[in-house]
Amino acid sequence: MKPTSLALVTLLATGIAHADERWTGEASLGFLNTSGNTETRSLNGKASLGYAHGPWTHSARVAALNAQQENITTDERYSAGYKGTFEITEFDYFFGSLDYDNDRFSGVIQRTTEGIGYGRHLLRGPTHVLDAELGAGATQQKLADDGRQSSVVGLFNARYEWHISETSTFSQKLKVETSKDNTFINPVTELKLVIAGKLFTTLGYEVRTNTEVPAGTRKTDTLSSINLGYSFGKKPS
Repeated sequence: MKPTSLALVTLLATGIAHADERWTGEASLGFLNTSGNTETRSLNGKASLGYAHGPWTHSARVAALNAQQENITTDERYSAGYKGTFEITEFDYFFGSLDYDNDRFSGVIQRTTEGIGYGRHLLRGPTHVLDAELGAGATQQKLADDGRQSSVVGLFNARYEWHISETSTFSQKLKVETSKDNTFINPVTELKLVIAGKLFTTLGYEVRTNTEVPAGTRKTDTLSSINLGYSFGKKPS
């Protein structure tokens, strides 16, 4: 993602935010470059957009990662997702989701998952937020050995946020997708620090584990990141 692209995303986000405060979102970018005895470059970016109206909340996300060493690509990932929720009561809701992952260097190169389920707001305080979800759906996978799998999948999602102060938030997310072919486990830890106004930086650590992968590929990948980003809108309490 070029700097001009990030500027356009920021400009668009600002315009939407002024047009309707029911929209929320953020975009962030991280870049690392080393030279000398070893030349490495890595670039990762992600963006999210949400819209809340009445009992409905819609959210979408995209993310990308590219890493090179000595001008050879060593990591390349893309992901996107959509989730819609409908609040039944103050603490209960239904959800529907669609997720897509493309990881060129993983044992599972592509994964698409469609799901529906039930969620519960376990904590909704100003300091601590905790949601848990159970659901079911279908998943389609393409493996590194060109094999393909399709099966019913069970879903478990959890999200915890600790608003440490007005300028710092700790979050922990967990996604588990289990089927007869594979179990995908994806915990994401993040510390968000507001720099000034809508500008922020994040320190993140992500683990991606597939319990069943083709021979010669690893079951677990990790990603550590430091990103600079911009946010807009007011998140619902």
